[in-house]
Amino acid sequence: MSEQILRLDLPWDERTFLEGAQLAYDYDMRHSWRRYMGWFFIALTQFGVVAALLRGSIGLLLISTLLVIYWYGLRWPMRRWMLRRFFAREERAQKLQVALSEDGICLDEACLPWEGFRRAILAPAGALLEMGGGTFLYFPRRIVPDDEHWNRLAERLRKHIDRVVRFDESTPHTRRKV
Repeated sequence: MSEQILRLDLPWDERTFLEGAQLAYDYDMRHSWRRYMGWFFIALTQFGVVAALLRGSIGLLLISTLLVIYWYGLRWPMRRWMLRRFFAREERAQKLQVALSEDGICLDEACLPWEGFRRAILAPAGALLEMGGGTFLYFPRRIVPDDEHWNRLAERLRKHIDRVVRFDESTPHTRRKV
């Protein structure tokens, strides 16, 4: 392994796991056809509410109301609950030593070459690296000591990963409590 460019302590805990999962979800939903299908779904559901009120159909009104409540209020809490269950069952909290070098990223003893990463998403909250097959590596911004180190990390990702995108997840419809 070549000389280390940046060394970080990565806490792999439930909070970090949920932040990375939320960033991946928000980015994929904002850049996916599923977002527009969701809008279509909401429009149909709201038309169902109106039709139920006009025709007096309590069953249709109940179903439409439950779907609207799910879409606007329960979708992320249910997903967060499932992710927490997964983390509790499959993962264990630990602190990983991360070292970036010219050859790749080393997590404790395992080294991942830069060629193994398909894309990187740089967001104000952190950097999300996709390895393929639904596997991600998330670096929260809070573990990087200062802006200079963050810029070095971003520069290294841009240099070695073909597809690096910037994502501002701060719009009101994507901000959620993790």
